[in-house]
Amino acid sequence: MNRRVYAALLILLSTFSLTWFSHIQIHRITEYTCAGLSEIRQAASEKKYDLASQILDETLSYYKHNQHFLEFFIKRETVITTTVNLQGLKAYINRTSIADLFSEIAKAQEQLQMMEHLFTAIV
Repeated sequence: MNRRVYAALLILLSTFSLTWFSHIQIHRITEYTCAGLSEIRQAASEKKYDLASQILDETLSYYKHNQHFLEFFIKRETVITTTVNLQGLKAYINRTSIADLFSEIAKAQEQLQMMEHLFTAIV
């Protein structure tokens, strides 16, 4: 084979590797964040609001730490909108607005799943 074929195969392999790696990372980030939201819902339903707040802080920290990676592959406005909604959950972690908290958690989980879907639909 000549050099052009090797170069083409190298480019194809690099593209495939980057796509596979990014898919795994985006799936990992969205799954971890959704799992954190489910834990928040569970803690709040058991009236453990301090635990729910602590889990939210950990989940937000993880999400913010990985936000730059999501923005690299997904439209920045979409990622920022999800970030804003996740940060707004803090206001609902109390006994007077538990129904609103559950509604906002469901909305945030839908947004996360939509982000992952947007990425896989493009790839």
